[in-house]
Amino acid sequence: MRTYTYHPLILLVIILSTVSCENELPFNIKDNPPKLVMNAFINADSLTNVLFLNLTGKDNSTHIENATVEVRVNGQIRETLRPLPPETDYDQQCRFNMNGTFSPGDVVRIDALTDDGKYHAWAEVTVPQRLDEIENIDTLTVPLTQNGFTQDYMRYKITFRDRPNEENYYRIVVDKQLTLWGYNHEEGGEDYIYWTRQLGYSFIGREDVVLTDGQPSTGDDEDNGLFDTAKNIYGVFDDSRFRNSSYTMTVYNNTKIETGSDSGYFSGMDVIIRLMSITETEYYYLKALNLVDSDVYDETINEPIRYPSNVHGGTGMVGISTEVSKKVRIRTWQR
Repeated sequence: MRTYTYHPLILLVIILSTVSCENELPFNIKDNPPKLVMNAFINADSLTNVLFLNLTGKDNSTHIENATVEVRVNGQIRETLRPLPPETDYDQQCRFNMNGTFSPGDVVRIDALTDDGKYHAWAEVTVPQRLDEIENIDTLTVPLTQNGFTQDYMRYKITFRDRPNEENYYRIVVDKQLTLWGYNHEEGGEDYIYWTRQLGYSFIGREDVVLTDGQPSTGDDEDNGLFDTAKNIYGVFDDSRFRNSSYTMTVYNNTKIETGSDSGYFSGMDVIIRLMSITETEYYYLKALNLVDSDVYDETINEPIRYPSNVHGGTGMVGISTEVSKKVRIRTWQR
């Protein structure tokens, strides 16, 4: 069963939208006490994951200063955490580092308690089963029109098989990792080699029937405004269109390398296709974010968005995912 919560900014819109010309409904902080906000997107295979704590407020969330987080796995406490030091003087966000990995089927409970005893929120999540593998990735460089401009993109056709006899929720991440090496020429000194690392996650999935909820489109459709729908920015999908069978998903991304210099660079690019198994609540939460972060949503005229929450005694989202991945290596040399 899904429960829902309103994002603090959306909550303000709801309040303002209920005010008529004749009757004002003032915001009463006593009737809307602060709630503990717990947020984490946990990769079950990562040794370090970060959990964030805040308090809701009338206009903005506020920071927690003193709290403890307890992590239990299958009913046994694994670690008790205290907040990390603030990253900067301007960023007092309360963060906790969770250490250790989780296995599919683990029941993970996370409790957050403030030192003054006023707040206690918790979430319990069963780690989803991972896909067996990505069976195949076919790549091809093709011309693609985006925003009225045509250039070469890399097309990926990704084949995988749904987990059988269960309702599954997934997310695709196209993880582009670009490394640039170059020489720094210093006058009167020795040259030395340096490198930089760039990450990118954007992709185009408009042609895929699963990623578009059965409404695939083309660049011409988008330019003509025929498909004024939210884009699947976060790449979430369920298995309703390919349950218990194999599926080949089509996505694109830009693999052009721009070094910003003509002095000569060796450059390498790895594109890692990650298919993540996620919980139902995380699926609907990210679908809500797709709508909020798209150009088609206008909070002044559209209905407020309900955000799913699995946090008890507070609000927020704690998601845990498992994944399989496959790397596509692209290497070039530019002068």
